Amino acid sequence: MPRNPFEIFGLTPELVAELSDRELFGVLKSMYRSLQKTFHPDIAGRRKAKAEPGPGARQAAQKAARPVDRAVELNLAFEALDLDKDPASFRRLRKVYAARRPASAYQNALVLKDRLRAQMEKEERLAQSFLSYLADNAFNGKVVDENRLAVPLPARGVNLGLSDVAISNNIRQAAWFLGSNYKHINVDAQGQISVKPVGRSRFAKANFIHLLGSVPVESIDLTPILERGQSQSFKSPALAPGESANAKMSVLNLISSENFKRHVLPLLKPYLMERAYLFSFNNDMYKDLDLITLEGVIIKLERT
Repeated sequence: MPRNPFEIFGLTPELVAELSDRELFGVLKSMYRSLQKTFHPDIAGRRKAKAEPGPGARQAAQKAARPVDRAVELNLAFEALDLDKDPASFRRLRKVYAARRPASAYQNALVLKDRLRAQMEKEERLAQSFLSYLADNAFNGKVVDENRLAVPLPARGVNLGLSDVAISNNIRQAAWFLGSNYKHINVDAQGQISVKPVGRSRFAKANFIHLLGSVPVESIDLTPILERGQSQSFKSPALAPGESANAKMSVLNLISSENFKRHVLPLLKPYLMERAYLFSFNNDMYKDLDLITLEGVIIKLERT
C-alpha cells in the first residue's frame, strides 16, 4: 500500500491537521529543499567523495551519483502536495492523513459506540412497549396511575374532548378565541366513531378513523416532528377583525410513519387517558401518504 506523501516528509497527522493549508505548504517547501540537499544524487556523491579521500573516492562518488530512490520519492511526494499546482490533491491527501490521528480515531469510536448503545436502548424500549401493549390488551385495561383512569382500546361508550395540537402550536396568523381549537370524538357502544371537528356544530360519522393509542404529554415533544406544509384546511371559527369569512388555515397534524416509529411508537399505550396525545390511522392519509394522524391532546374523557 503506497505511503501518504505527508508520511514521506515525516510529518505527523496531528501537525498536518493543526496547520492551515498555507502554513503547511510552507513547511513542506522548506522540508523539500532541505531534504533534497541531503538526498540529491550529485550532492550526495560529492559529500561521499569528500568523506572518503584516496584511490576509492572517485568510485564512491560515481556510486552515490546514481539515481537515488529517496530523492525520486521526495519529488513525487512534493508534486502530489503542490498546493499551487493541484490544491484538490493537497486537500484530499491532507484530509486522509489527518484522519489517522489517534485522537480522531478514538473520538470516532466513542461516537459509534454511543450510537450503538442508543440504538440498542431504543430497540429495548420498543420491545418492552410492544410487550406492554399486548399485556394491557390481554388484561383489558387498568389504572395507569393514581390520577389517570385508562379506557382500553378498542374503546366503547366514550366521549373525548381534545385540544387540536396543530392549531395551538402552528397557527399564528389568526386571533383564536379561547376554546376554538377544541374538538370532540365520540365512540358509541358498538365502537362507531363520530367526530365534531373544530368550528363545527354537529357530529359526523368517521369510519375512516382507527384509534391507535395515546402517549402522556410529558413523555414527548411533538412539535419538531409534525409535518410541515398544507395537510388540510378548514374554516376558521374565530376570524381576526377584517378577515374574510372564507379564510382558511393550514393544519399541521400529521407525522410521517418513520418519525412515528422512531419517536412515538416506543411510548404508545393501548388505551385512552386524559393529558395524553391521541393518535389514529386515517385511511387516506396512511394508505396514500404513509402519515399518522395526531388527533390532539385528550383534555376530557367521559364514559357514556
